[in-house]
Amino acid sequence: MAIRLFFFLLVFANLIFFAWAKGYFGQVDDNREPQRLAGQLQAEKLRIVRNIKTAEPKRPDQACRLINGLNATEAGNLQSAVKTAGGEATILPLPEPKPYLVVISDLPNKAAAEKKAAELTRYGVAEQTAVELEGGRYEIVLGSFAAEAAAHEMLQGLVKRGIKSARVDNREQPAPKIRVEVRGPAQDLLRQLPQLIAPYADATVGECTS
Repeated sequence: MAIRLFFFLLVFANLIFFAWAKGYFGQVDDNREPQRLAGQLQAEKLRIVRNIKTAEPKRPDQACRLINGLNATEAGNLQSAVKTAGGEATILPLPEPKPYLVVISDLPNKAAAEKKAAELTRYGVAEQTAVELEGGRYEIVLGSFAAEAAAHEMLQGLVKRGIKSARVDNREQPAPKIRVEVRGPAQDLLRQLPQLIAPYADATVGECTS
């Protein structure tokens, strides 16, 4: 008898719980797990994505050009114009002037210059440059120096080798031309550069050395 009563009580308790879960006794809490799962829209399509990196903007290709043949004023003006246009411009240092030349001059023609060059080679002089002058005359430059003492030292060494036709020539050197290194986005630089250097008649464009 007691077992049968316990069985009926257990069935009754299950019926009460079922009715409560279905909401027959009032509002059911929407935060309960069954209701939240039923309320999800297309839950099977949810994905967890981690460590998404945004692509960095691609830097435009850079170009570099070397502008030669400018004086100091022109170089400064070009530098300002390039910076205004969005590029970079660097005035390169001037080469050291070398006004003292060791030369063999008064060679009447090219044939005489070639004959003298061959003679110098036999004496072991490897560094020599033949220069054509006005009227078809030639001279051979053996060295150029910033200091007079260094030029005379070379001359004495040539005399010891038996070369007596060389001499030291102190020449007034023209004002050296300044170089400007220009850098910037390749597309913009190559398009704007002809206009930027147009005011300078002696300006020439070359490749950067580095």
